[in-house]
Amino acid sequence: MTLRDYLTIARRRWPIIVACALVAAAVTWFLTPAQTDEAEVAPSYTATATLLVGSGGPPELVSIDRLALFIKTGEIPSRAAKVLSFDGDPALLASQITVTPDPAAAALTIAASAPDGERAAATANAFADETVAFFEKGAPGTGGAAVSVLQVATPIPDQIGGGFVVPPSRPLRTAMAAFIGLLLGFALALVIQRVDSRLRTRDEVHAALRLPIIAEVPRLSQAQKRKASIMVAADPLDPYSDAYRAARTALMHTVSRKMTGDYTGRRAATAERGGTATGARLILVTSANAAEGKTTTVANLAASFAETGQRVLVLDADLRSPDTHSLFDVPQGAGISDFITDPGDVPLEALVRPTSVPGVRIITAGTRLTHPASLASRMGHLLEEVRGMADVVIIDSAPLLAASDVFDVLPIVDTVLLVVRSGRLTDVAAHRVAELLGRFQVPISGVVLVGARGRRADGYGYGYGHGDTKKRKGARSARVEADRSLRPTRADASTQFAGSEDGARPFSPQADGAPDDAALSRRARRTSSSA
Repeated sequence: MTLRDYLTIARRRWPIIVACALVAAAVTWFLTPAQTDEAEVAPSYTATATLLVGSGGPPELVSIDRLALFIKTGEIPSRAAKVLSFDGDPALLASQITVTPDPAAAALTIAASAPDGERAAATANAFADETVAFFEKGAPGTGGAAVSVLQVATPIPDQIGGGFVVPPSRPLRTAMAAFIGLLLGFALALVIQRVDSRLRTRDEVHAALRLPIIAEVPRLSQAQKRKASIMVAADPLDPYSDAYRAARTALMHTVSRKMTGDYTGRRAATAERGGTATGARLILVTSANAAEGKTTTVANLAASFAETGQRVLVLDADLRSPDTHSLFDVPQGAGISDFITDPGDVPLEALVRPTSVPGVRIITAGTRLTHPASLASRMGHLLEEVRGMADVVIIDSAPLLAASDVFDVLPIVDTVLLVVRSGRLTDVAAHRVAELLGRFQVPISGVVLVGARGRRADGYGYGYGHGDTKKRKGARSARVEADRSLRPTRADASTQFAGSEDGARPFSPQADGAPDDAALSRRARRTSSSA
Protein backbone atom coordinates (compact mmCIF):
# COMPACT_ATOMS: atom_id res chain seq x y z
CA MET A 1 0.00 0.00 0.00
CA THR A 2 1.16 3.50 -0.80
CA LEU A 3 1.10 6.54 1.46
CA ARG A 4 -1.95 7.79 -0.40
CA ASP A 5 -3.80 4.56 0.43
CA TYR A 6 -3.03 4.97 4.12
CA LEU A 7 -4.21 8.58 4.03
CA THR A 8 -7.41 7.48 2.31
CA ILE A 9 -8.04 4.89 5.02
CA ALA A 10 -7.38 7.47 7.74
CA ARG A 11 -9.77 9.94 6.12
CA ARG A 12 -12.49 7.32 5.72
CA ARG A 13 -12.11 5.68 9.15
CA TRP A 14 -11.29 8.77 11.18
CA PRO A 15 -14.20 8.27 13.63
CA ILE A 16 -12.72 4.95 14.74
CA ILE A 17 -9.23 6.43 15.15
CA VAL A 18 -10.48 9.44 17.10
CA ALA A 19 -12.73 7.26 19.28
CA CYS A 20 -9.80 5.01 20.27
CA ALA A 21 -7.67 8.05 21.16
CA LEU A 22 -10.45 9.61 23.25
CA VAL A 23 -11.20 6.38 25.10
CA ALA A 24 -7.53 5.85 25.93
CA ALA A 25 -7.16 9.44 27.14
CA ALA A 26 -10.35 9.29 29.23
CA VAL A 27 -9.39 6.01 30.89
CA THR A 28 -5.93 7.33 31.75
CA TRP A 29 -7.27 10.62 33.06
CA PHE A 30 -9.91 9.15 35.39
CA LEU A 31 -8.19 5.94 36.53
CA THR A 32 -4.74 7.30 37.40
CA PRO A 33 -3.95 9.66 40.31
CA ALA A 34 -3.48 13.34 39.70
CA GLN A 35 0.15 13.23 40.91
CA THR A 36 2.50 10.36 41.65
CA ASP A 37 3.38 10.23 45.38
CA GLU A 38 6.78 9.67 46.87
CA ALA A 39 6.25 5.97 47.35
CA GLU A 40 5.80 5.56 43.60
CA VAL A 41 8.97 7.56 42.92
CA ALA A 42 11.06 5.57 45.46
CA PRO A 43 9.22 2.41 46.57
CA SER A 44 12.10 1.29 48.93
CA TYR A 45 15.38 2.34 50.51
CA THR A 46 18.63 0.41 50.97
CA ALA A 47 21.18 1.11 53.71
CA THR A 48 24.64 -0.53 53.65
CA ALA A 49 27.20 -0.68 56.47
CA THR A 50 30.82 -1.62 55.65
CA LEU A 51 33.03 -3.60 58.10
CA LEU A 52 36.78 -4.20 57.95
CA VAL A 53 38.10 -7.55 59.17
CA GLY A 54 41.50 -7.76 60.84
CA SER A 55 43.32 -10.69 62.46
CA GLY A 56 44.76 -11.00 65.93
CA GLY A 57 46.32 -14.42 65.11
CA PRO A 58 47.67 -16.27 62.05
CA PRO A 59 46.12 -14.88 58.85
CA GLU A 60 45.23 -18.27 57.51
CA LEU A 61 42.85 -18.87 60.41
CA VAL A 62 40.64 -15.86 59.49
CA SER A 63 37.70 -16.86 57.20
CA ILE A 64 35.59 -14.00 55.83
CA ASP A 65 32.84 -16.40 54.77
CA ARG A 66 32.65 -17.84 58.26
CA LEU A 67 32.31 -14.36 59.71
CA ALA A 68 29.32 -13.78 57.42
CA LEU A 69 27.76 -16.96 58.77
CA PHE A 70 28.14 -15.65 62.34
CA ILE A 71 26.34 -12.42 61.38
CA LYS A 72 23.29 -14.22 59.92
CA THR A 73 22.88 -16.85 62.66
CA GLY A 74 23.36 -17.31 66.33
CA GLU A 75 23.87 -14.59 68.89
CA ILE A 76 24.30 -11.53 66.62
CA PRO A 77 20.67 -11.63 65.21
CA SER A 78 19.35 -12.00 68.78
CA ARG A 79 21.30 -8.94 69.96
CA ALA A 80 20.19 -6.89 66.96
CA ALA A 81 16.54 -7.87 67.60
CA LYS A 82 16.81 -6.53 71.14
CA VAL A 83 18.33 -3.26 69.94
CA LEU A 84 15.61 -2.80 67.31
CA SER A 85 12.84 -3.99 69.68
CA PHE A 86 11.89 -6.67 67.17
CA ASP A 87 9.33 -9.00 68.76
CA GLY A 88 9.50 -11.75 66.18
CA ASP A 89 11.98 -14.52 65.53
CA PRO A 90 15.55 -13.14 65.18
CA ALA A 91 16.06 -15.42 62.19
CA LEU A 92 13.24 -13.53 60.43
CA LEU A 93 15.04 -10.27 61.14
CA ALA A 94 18.28 -11.72 59.83
CA SER A 95 16.56 -12.66 56.59
CA GLN A 96 15.95 -8.96 55.92
CA ILE A 97 19.66 -8.20 55.61
CA THR A 98 22.21 -9.20 53.02
CA VAL A 99 25.80 -9.93 54.09
CA THR A 100 28.37 -9.80 51.28
CA PRO A 101 31.95 -10.94 52.08
CA ASP A 102 34.89 -9.55 50.11
CA PRO A 103 37.95 -11.76 50.87
CA ALA A 104 40.26 -9.74 48.63
CA ALA A 105 39.57 -6.52 50.54
CA ALA A 106 39.06 -8.30 53.86
CA ALA A 107 35.73 -6.54 54.24
CA LEU A 108 32.08 -7.27 54.85
CA THR A 109 28.99 -5.29 53.80
CA ILE A 110 25.66 -5.51 55.61
CA ALA A 111 22.74 -4.23 53.54
CA ALA A 112 19.12 -3.82 54.67
CA SER A 113 16.11 -2.76 52.54
CA ALA A 114 12.80 -1.32 53.76
CA PRO A 115 10.12 1.12 52.59
CA ASP A 116 11.24 3.41 55.42
CA GLY A 117 14.80 4.71 54.98
CA GLU A 118 15.37 5.22 58.69
CA ARG A 119 14.29 1.67 59.44
CA ALA A 120 16.65 0.26 56.84
CA ALA A 121 19.59 2.27 58.22
CA ALA A 122 18.80 1.29 61.82
CA THR A 123 18.69 -2.40 60.88
CA ALA A 124 22.01 -2.35 59.03
CA ASN A 125 23.77 -0.33 61.76
CA ALA A 126 22.39 -2.56 64.52
CA PHE A 127 23.81 -5.68 62.92
CA ALA A 128 27.12 -3.88 62.24
CA ASP A 129 27.49 -2.69 65.85
CA GLU A 130 26.53 -6.04 67.35
CA THR A 131 28.98 -7.79 65.03
CA VAL A 132 31.81 -5.58 66.23
CA ALA A 133 30.83 -6.20 69.87
CA PHE A 134 30.54 -9.94 69.31
CA PHE A 135 34.01 -10.32 67.81
CA GLU A 136 35.65 -8.11 70.46
CA LYS A 137 35.21 -11.00 72.94
CA GLY A 138 37.18 -13.34 70.66
CA ALA A 139 34.50 -15.80 69.72
CA PRO A 140 35.78 -19.34 69.12
CA GLY A 141 36.26 -20.42 65.48
CA THR A 142 36.98 -16.96 64.15
CA GLY A 143 40.74 -17.12 64.34
CA GLY A 144 40.90 -14.10 66.62
CA ALA A 145 39.36 -11.84 63.98
CA ALA A 146 39.00 -8.16 64.79
CA VAL A 147 36.09 -6.32 63.16
CA SER A 148 35.62 -2.58 62.91
CA VAL A 149 33.06 -0.31 61.25
CA LEU A 150 34.46 1.44 58.20
CA GLN A 151 31.22 3.22 57.21
CA VAL A 152 27.88 3.42 58.92
CA ALA A 153 24.70 2.73 56.93
CA THR A 154 22.93 5.60 55.19
CA PRO A 155 19.50 5.15 53.51
CA ILE A 156 19.61 5.52 49.74
CA PRO A 157 16.42 5.36 47.57
CA ASP A 158 16.31 2.43 45.20
CA GLN A 159 16.27 3.35 41.51
CA ILE A 160 13.08 2.42 39.63
CA GLY A 161 13.87 -0.10 37.22
CA GLY A 162 15.98 0.71 34.10
CA GLY A 163 12.80 0.49 32.00
CA PHE A 164 9.90 2.80 31.22
CA VAL A 165 9.07 5.29 33.96
CA VAL A 166 5.46 6.44 34.27
CA PRO A 167 5.33 10.26 34.07
CA PRO A 168 4.20 11.83 37.34
CA SER A 169 2.06 14.46 35.56
CA ARG A 170 -1.53 13.49 34.73
CA PRO A 171 -1.77 15.67 31.53
CA LEU A 172 1.45 14.13 30.22
CA ARG A 173 0.20 10.62 30.93
CA THR A 174 -3.10 11.45 29.21
CA ALA A 175 -1.33 12.82 26.13
CA MET A 176 0.81 9.70 25.86
CA ALA A 177 -2.25 7.48 26.23
CA ALA A 178 -4.05 9.45 23.51
CA PHE A 179 -1.10 8.97 21.16
CA ILE A 180 -1.06 5.24 21.83
CA GLY A 181 -4.83 5.20 21.25
CA LEU A 182 -4.31 6.88 17.87
CA LEU A 183 -1.88 4.16 16.86
CA LEU A 184 -4.24 1.42 18.01
CA GLY A 185 -7.16 3.13 16.26
CA PHE A 186 -5.24 3.33 13.01
CA ALA A 187 -4.34 -0.35 13.29
CA LEU A 188 -8.01 -1.16 13.90
CA ALA A 189 -8.96 0.96 10.88
CA LEU A 190 -6.56 -1.04 8.71
CA VAL A 191 -8.13 -4.29 9.90
CA ILE A 192 -11.66 -3.04 9.27
CA GLN A 193 -10.66 -1.75 5.84
CA ARG A 194 -9.29 -5.18 5.03
CA VAL A 195 -12.46 -6.92 6.15
CA ASP A 196 -14.98 -4.35 4.84
CA SER A 197 -14.71 -4.34 1.04
CA ARG A 198 -17.70 -2.11 0.28
CA LEU A 199 -17.16 0.46 -2.46
CA ARG A 200 -17.81 4.06 -1.52
CA THR A 201 -15.86 6.45 -3.70
CA ARG A 202 -15.83 7.14 -7.41
CA ASP A 203 -12.33 5.71 -7.82
CA GLU A 204 -13.20 2.48 -6.01
CA VAL A 205 -16.32 1.86 -8.10
CA HIS A 206 -14.47 2.65 -11.32
CA ALA A 207 -11.57 0.34 -10.41
CA ALA A 208 -13.89 -2.55 -9.55
CA LEU A 209 -16.33 -2.27 -12.49
CA ARG A 210 -13.98 -0.83 -15.11
CA LEU A 211 -16.84 1.39 -16.27
CA PRO A 212 -17.09 5.18 -16.48
CA ILE A 213 -18.94 7.03 -13.71
CA ILE A 214 -21.24 9.32 -15.70
CA ALA A 215 -22.93 10.95 -12.69
CA GLU A 216 -22.52 11.24 -8.92
CA VAL A 217 -25.82 11.80 -7.13
CA PRO A 218 -25.37 13.41 -3.68
CA ARG A 219 -27.16 12.27 -0.58
CA LEU A 220 -30.60 13.61 0.14
CA SER A 221 -31.41 15.32 3.39
CA GLN A 222 -33.83 13.69 5.80
CA ALA A 223 -36.56 16.19 4.88
CA GLN A 224 -36.16 15.39 1.18
CA LYS A 225 -36.27 11.66 1.87
CA ARG A 226 -39.56 12.03 3.71
CA LYS A 227 -41.15 13.78 0.73
CA ALA A 228 -40.42 10.79 -1.55
CA SER A 229 -40.85 12.95 -4.64
CA ILE A 230 -39.12 13.11 -8.02
CA MET A 231 -36.52 15.79 -7.31
CA VAL A 232 -35.88 16.74 -10.94
CA ALA A 233 -39.51 17.82 -11.23
CA ALA A 234 -40.03 19.02 -7.64
CA ASP A 235 -36.77 20.96 -7.17
CA PRO A 236 -35.02 21.50 -10.53
CA LEU A 237 -32.27 23.73 -9.08
CA ASP A 238 -31.06 21.20 -6.53
CA PRO A 239 -27.60 19.64 -7.14
CA TYR A 240 -29.36 16.30 -6.80
CA SER A 241 -31.37 17.10 -9.93
CA ASP A 242 -28.31 18.33 -11.81
CA ALA A 243 -26.62 14.98 -11.23
CA TYR A 244 -29.41 13.20 -13.08
CA ARG A 245 -29.22 15.75 -15.87
CA ALA A 246 -25.54 14.86 -16.20
CA ALA A 247 -26.54 11.21 -16.55
CA ARG A 248 -29.14 12.17 -19.16
CA THR A 249 -26.55 14.11 -21.16
CA ALA A 250 -24.17 11.16 -21.06
CA LEU A 251 -26.90 8.84 -22.31
CA MET A 252 -27.77 11.18 -25.17
CA HIS A 253 -24.33 12.23 -26.38
CA THR A 254 -21.81 9.53 -25.51
CA VAL A 255 -21.09 6.22 -27.19
CA SER A 256 -21.92 3.22 -25.08
CA ARG A 257 -19.14 0.92 -23.99
CA LYS A 258 -19.46 -2.66 -25.18
CA MET A 259 -17.66 -5.50 -23.48
CA THR A 260 -16.65 -8.20 -25.94
CA GLY A 261 -16.72 -11.95 -25.34
CA ASP A 262 -14.29 -14.17 -23.47
CA TYR A 263 -14.40 -11.90 -20.47
CA THR A 264 -11.63 -11.97 -17.91
CA GLY A 265 -10.89 -9.73 -14.96
CA ARG A 266 -8.48 -7.62 -16.98
CA ARG A 267 -10.48 -7.66 -20.20
CA ALA A 268 -12.91 -5.08 -18.87
CA ALA A 269 -10.10 -2.55 -18.56
CA THR A 270 -9.35 -2.71 -22.27
CA ALA A 271 -12.84 -3.31 -23.62
CA GLU A 272 -13.43 -2.04 -27.12
CA ARG A 273 -15.97 0.62 -27.89
CA GLY A 274 -18.71 0.37 -30.40
CA GLY A 275 -21.91 -1.44 -31.10
CA THR A 276 -24.48 1.31 -30.52
CA ALA A 277 -25.07 4.80 -31.74
CA THR A 278 -25.47 7.91 -29.65
CA GLY A 279 -28.79 8.71 -28.03
CA ALA A 280 -30.03 5.17 -27.40
CA ARG A 281 -33.80 4.92 -27.37
CA LEU A 282 -34.23 1.80 -25.21
CA ILE A 283 -32.43 2.29 -21.89
CA LEU A 284 -32.31 -0.49 -19.30
CA VAL A 285 -31.63 0.68 -15.74
CA THR A 286 -30.43 -1.99 -13.34
CA SER A 287 -28.26 -2.49 -10.28
CA ALA A 288 -26.30 -5.26 -8.65
CA ASN A 289 -28.51 -5.62 -5.58
CA ALA A 290 -31.84 -4.36 -4.33
CA ALA A 291 -32.26 -0.99 -2.57
CA GLU A 292 -29.47 0.77 -4.47
CA GLY A 293 -31.63 3.58 -5.89
CA LYS A 294 -32.54 2.00 -9.23
CA THR A 295 -36.23 2.98 -9.28
CA THR A 296 -35.50 6.51 -8.06
CA THR A 297 -32.94 6.87 -10.85
CA VAL A 298 -35.51 5.75 -13.42
CA ALA A 299 -38.03 8.35 -12.25
CA ASN A 300 -35.56 11.23 -12.19
CA LEU A 301 -34.03 10.27 -15.54
CA ALA A 302 -37.49 10.20 -17.08
CA ALA A 303 -38.23 13.68 -15.72
CA SER A 304 -34.89 15.01 -16.99
CA PHE A 305 -35.51 13.61 -20.50
CA ALA A 306 -38.98 15.16 -20.46
CA GLU A 307 -37.41 18.57 -19.73
CA THR A 308 -35.77 18.45 -23.17
CA GLY A 309 -39.15 18.09 -24.88
CA GLN A 310 -38.82 14.37 -25.63
CA ARG A 311 -41.62 11.90 -25.20
CA VAL A 312 -40.65 9.50 -22.42
CA LEU A 313 -42.15 6.11 -21.67
CA VAL A 314 -41.29 4.25 -18.47
CA LEU A 315 -41.67 0.46 -18.23
CA ASP A 316 -41.95 -1.02 -14.75
CA ALA A 317 -40.30 -4.31 -15.75
CA ASP A 318 -39.19 -5.26 -12.24
CA LEU A 319 -41.97 -7.82 -12.00
CA ARG A 320 -40.79 -9.19 -8.65
CA SER A 321 -40.95 -5.86 -6.78
CA PRO A 322 -42.84 -3.29 -8.88
CA ASP A 323 -43.00 0.13 -7.25
CA THR A 324 -42.13 2.61 -10.00
CA HIS A 325 -45.81 3.55 -10.35
CA SER A 326 -45.89 4.87 -6.77
CA LEU A 327 -43.28 7.54 -7.55
CA PHE A 328 -45.38 8.79 -10.48
CA ASP A 329 -48.66 8.71 -8.49
CA VAL A 330 -50.13 6.07 -10.80
CA PRO A 331 -52.24 3.26 -9.30
CA GLN A 332 -51.29 -0.30 -10.08
CA GLY A 333 -53.46 -1.89 -12.77
CA ALA A 334 -53.28 -3.75 -16.03
CA GLY A 335 -49.81 -3.54 -17.48
CA ILE A 336 -46.82 -5.49 -18.76
CA SER A 337 -47.69 -8.84 -17.21
CA ASP A 338 -51.27 -8.68 -18.52
CA PHE A 339 -50.11 -7.87 -22.07
CA ILE A 340 -47.51 -10.67 -22.08
CA THR A 341 -49.95 -13.21 -20.70
CA ASP A 342 -52.67 -12.40 -23.23
CA PRO A 343 -51.46 -10.07 -26.01
CA GLY A 344 -54.77 -10.13 -27.84
CA ASP A 345 -56.85 -9.15 -24.83
CA VAL A 346 -55.81 -5.49 -24.49
CA PRO A 347 -53.80 -3.43 -27.01
CA LEU A 348 -50.51 -2.06 -25.71
CA GLU A 349 -51.54 1.55 -26.34
CA ALA A 350 -54.41 1.14 -23.89
CA LEU A 351 -51.97 0.24 -21.10
CA VAL A 352 -50.01 3.49 -21.37
CA ARG A 353 -50.92 5.92 -18.60
CA PRO A 354 -50.04 9.56 -17.96
CA THR A 355 -48.05 10.41 -14.86
CA SER A 356 -47.64 13.36 -12.52
CA VAL A 357 -44.63 14.53 -14.58
CA PRO A 358 -45.53 16.25 -17.86
CA GLY A 359 -44.15 14.43 -20.88
CA VAL A 360 -43.68 11.15 -19.03
CA ARG A 361 -45.99 8.15 -19.43
CA ILE A 362 -45.78 4.73 -17.82
CA ILE A 363 -46.76 1.11 -18.34
CA THR A 364 -47.04 -0.51 -14.92
CA ALA A 365 -46.01 -4.06 -14.06
CA GLY A 366 -49.56 -5.31 -14.22
CA THR A 367 -51.64 -7.65 -12.11
CA ARG A 368 -50.53 -11.13 -13.24
CA LEU A 369 -47.21 -11.43 -11.39
CA THR A 370 -47.33 -15.05 -10.25
CA HIS A 371 -44.40 -16.22 -12.39
CA PRO A 372 -42.16 -13.18 -13.03
CA ALA A 373 -39.21 -15.17 -14.45
CA SER A 374 -41.30 -16.74 -17.22
CA LEU A 375 -42.91 -13.39 -18.03
CA ALA A 376 -39.54 -11.69 -18.46
CA SER A 377 -38.45 -14.27 -21.02
CA ARG A 378 -41.39 -13.25 -23.26
CA MET A 379 -40.85 -9.51 -23.15
CA GLY A 380 -39.11 -9.20 -26.53
CA HIS A 381 -42.25 -8.50 -28.57
CA LEU A 382 -43.37 -5.81 -26.09
CA LEU A 383 -40.03 -4.00 -26.23
CA GLU A 384 -40.00 -3.93 -30.00
CA GLU A 385 -43.53 -2.53 -30.06
CA VAL A 386 -42.86 0.29 -27.57
CA ARG A 387 -39.95 1.65 -29.65
CA GLY A 388 -42.38 3.61 -31.79
CA MET A 389 -44.44 4.91 -28.91
CA ALA A 390 -41.91 7.39 -27.45
CA ASP A 391 -38.61 9.08 -28.09
CA VAL A 392 -36.98 7.49 -25.06
CA VAL A 393 -38.02 4.28 -23.31
CA ILE A 394 -36.59 3.73 -19.82
CA ILE A 395 -36.92 0.23 -18.37
CA ASP A 396 -36.84 -0.40 -14.62
CA SER A 397 -35.60 -3.98 -14.29
CA ALA A 398 -34.71 -6.41 -11.55
CA PRO A 399 -31.24 -6.35 -9.91
CA LEU A 400 -28.58 -8.36 -11.72
CA LEU A 401 -27.44 -10.45 -8.77
CA ALA A 402 -30.86 -10.83 -7.13
CA ALA A 403 -32.89 -12.31 -10.00
CA SER A 404 -32.41 -13.82 -13.45
CA ASP A 405 -35.23 -11.82 -15.07
CA VAL A 406 -32.98 -9.07 -16.39
CA PHE A 407 -30.81 -11.45 -18.45
CA ASP A 408 -33.70 -12.12 -20.86
CA VAL A 409 -34.02 -8.39 -21.53
CA LEU A 410 -30.33 -7.48 -21.81
CA PRO A 411 -29.81 -8.59 -25.45
CA ILE A 412 -32.80 -6.52 -26.66
CA VAL A 413 -32.09 -3.08 -25.23
CA ASP A 414 -29.94 -0.37 -26.80
CA THR A 415 -27.88 0.44 -23.72
CA VAL A 416 -27.58 -0.38 -20.03
CA LEU A 417 -27.23 2.06 -17.15
CA LEU A 418 -25.88 0.58 -13.91
CA VAL A 419 -26.87 2.16 -10.59
CA VAL A 420 -24.52 1.74 -7.62
CA ARG A 421 -25.20 3.08 -4.15
CA SER A 422 -22.15 4.24 -2.24
CA GLY A 423 -21.26 1.78 0.52
CA ARG A 424 -23.66 -0.95 -0.67
CA LEU A 425 -21.77 -2.80 -3.40
CA THR A 426 -18.83 -4.99 -2.38
CA ASP A 427 -15.70 -5.56 -4.39
CA VAL A 428 -16.57 -9.21 -5.06
CA ALA A 429 -20.09 -8.34 -6.23
CA ALA A 430 -18.72 -5.61 -8.50
CA HIS A 431 -16.37 -8.04 -10.24
CA ARG A 432 -19.28 -10.47 -10.65
CA VAL A 433 -21.42 -7.75 -12.27
CA ALA A 434 -18.61 -6.79 -14.64
CA GLU A 435 -18.16 -10.43 -15.57
CA LEU A 436 -21.86 -10.92 -16.33
CA LEU A 437 -22.12 -7.78 -18.45
CA GLY A 438 -18.97 -8.76 -20.31
CA ARG A 439 -20.31 -12.21 -21.16
CA PHE A 440 -23.60 -10.83 -22.45
CA GLN A 441 -21.75 -8.31 -24.64
CA VAL A 442 -24.30 -5.57 -24.03
CA PRO A 443 -23.51 -1.88 -24.60
CA ILE A 444 -23.12 -0.03 -21.31
CA SER A 445 -23.38 3.74 -20.98
CA GLY A 446 -21.81 3.84 -17.54
CA VAL A 447 -22.52 3.98 -13.83
CA VAL A 448 -24.60 6.37 -11.74
CA LEU A 449 -23.14 6.56 -8.23
CA VAL A 450 -25.96 7.28 -5.78
CA GLY A 451 -25.39 8.64 -2.28
CA ALA A 452 -21.94 10.01 -3.06
CA ARG A 453 -20.30 11.83 -0.18
CA GLY A 454 -19.52 15.49 -0.62
CA ARG A 455 -20.57 18.97 0.37
CA ARG A 456 -23.74 20.25 -1.22
CA ALA A 457 -23.29 23.26 -3.47
CA ASP A 458 -24.69 26.60 -2.36
CA GLY A 459 -25.56 27.83 -5.82
CA TYR A 460 -23.81 28.63 -9.06
CA GLY A 461 -22.38 32.03 -8.23
CA TYR A 462 -24.76 33.95 -10.52
CA GLY A 463 -27.24 34.96 -7.86
CA TYR A 464 -29.50 31.95 -8.14
CA GLY A 465 -29.41 28.32 -7.12
CA HIS A 466 -30.53 25.85 -4.52
CA GLY A 467 -28.60 27.51 -1.71
CA ASP A 468 -30.15 30.97 -2.14
CA THR A 469 -32.23 32.25 0.70
CA LYS A 470 -35.72 33.63 0.29
CA LYS A 471 -34.40 37.11 0.98
CA ARG A 472 -31.87 36.82 -1.82
CA LYS A 473 -34.50 35.55 -4.24
CA GLY A 474 -36.86 38.37 -3.28
CA ALA A 475 -34.17 41.01 -3.84
CA ARG A 476 -33.39 39.55 -7.24
CA SER A 477 -37.06 39.48 -8.26
CA ALA A 478 -37.44 43.14 -7.30
CA ARG A 479 -34.33 44.04 -9.34
CA VAL A 480 -35.64 42.18 -12.39
CA GLU A 481 -39.00 43.93 -12.21
CA ALA A 482 -37.27 47.33 -11.93
CA ASP A 483 -35.11 46.57 -14.97
CA ARG A 484 -38.11 45.50 -17.03
CA SER A 485 -39.95 48.73 -16.26
CA LEU A 486 -37.05 50.74 -17.75
CA ARG A 487 -36.65 48.66 -20.94
CA PRO A 488 -38.66 48.99 -24.17
CA THR A 489 -41.31 46.46 -24.96
CA ARG A 490 -41.00 43.86 -27.70
CA ALA A 491 -43.34 45.93 -29.95
CA ASP A 492 -41.25 49.09 -29.52
CA ALA A 493 -38.05 47.25 -30.29
CA SER A 494 -39.62 45.69 -33.39
CA THR A 495 -40.67 49.14 -34.61
CA GLN A 496 -37.15 50.46 -34.14
CA PHE A 497 -35.72 47.69 -36.30
CA ALA A 498 -38.47 47.55 -38.92
CA GLY A 499 -36.47 49.46 -41.55
CA SER A 500 -33.33 47.38 -41.21
CA GLU A 501 -32.22 45.54 -44.34
CA ASP A 502 -29.68 43.27 -42.66
CA GLY A 503 -32.27 41.27 -40.80
CA ALA A 504 -31.68 42.74 -37.38
CA ARG A 505 -33.57 40.76 -34.74
CA PRO A 506 -36.22 42.44 -32.60
CA PHE A 507 -35.18 43.07 -29.05
CA SER A 508 -36.20 40.47 -26.48
CA PRO A 509 -35.77 41.65 -22.90
CA GLN A 510 -33.88 39.24 -20.63
CA ALA A 511 -33.71 38.90 -16.88
CA ASP A 512 -30.17 40.27 -16.67
CA GLY A 513 -27.71 42.03 -18.93
CA ALA A 514 -30.17 43.47 -21.49
CA PRO A 515 -29.12 46.79 -23.18
CA ASP A 516 -30.60 50.05 -21.94
CA ASP A 517 -32.32 52.79 -24.03
CA ALA A 518 -29.05 54.52 -24.94
CA ALA A 519 -27.56 51.28 -26.21
CA LEU A 520 -30.66 50.61 -28.31
CA SER A 521 -30.45 54.10 -29.85
CA ARG A 522 -26.79 53.63 -30.76
CA ARG A 523 -27.53 50.23 -32.29
CA ALA A 524 -30.43 51.73 -34.31
CA ARG A 525 -28.20 54.55 -35.65
CA ARG A 526 -25.50 52.06 -36.70
CA THR A 527 -28.11 49.95 -38.48
CA SER A 528 -29.57 52.98 -40.33
CA SER A 529 -26.12 54.19 -41.45
CA SER A 530 -25.17 50.76 -42.77
CA ALA A 531 -28.43 50.61 -44.73
